[in-house]
Amino acid sequence: MTKQTAKSAEKVLEVLTVLMGHFAHGLTATELANATALSASNITRYVATLEETGFAERIPETGRIRPSVKLAQQAVAILRSLDSAKQRIDEIQNRLAINHL
Repeated sequence: MTKQTAKSAEKVLEVLTVLMGHFAHGLTATELANATALSASNITRYVATLEETGFAERIPETGRIRPSVKLAQQAVAILRSLDSAKQRIDEIQNRLAINHL
């Protein structure tokens, strides 16, 4: 990855991070530009990247930009994975406790 590519990826993630705080109502491009101190043209490019990759979407009624449900789905998958790991740890702890009786 070139230095320029890494810098662009960093800025795309910065935009996504700001959007994450506005899941319900989204933000306008101007609000995103103000929140990130990025130019309007850069915001347009970075939002297009997020939309193309499925990480952001436009709210049909308002045109505002918000994180997509893809991120919520990923969060649910992470929670399920953590629950599964906790169950596994609990099982191991129970077996260890039984063996020490």
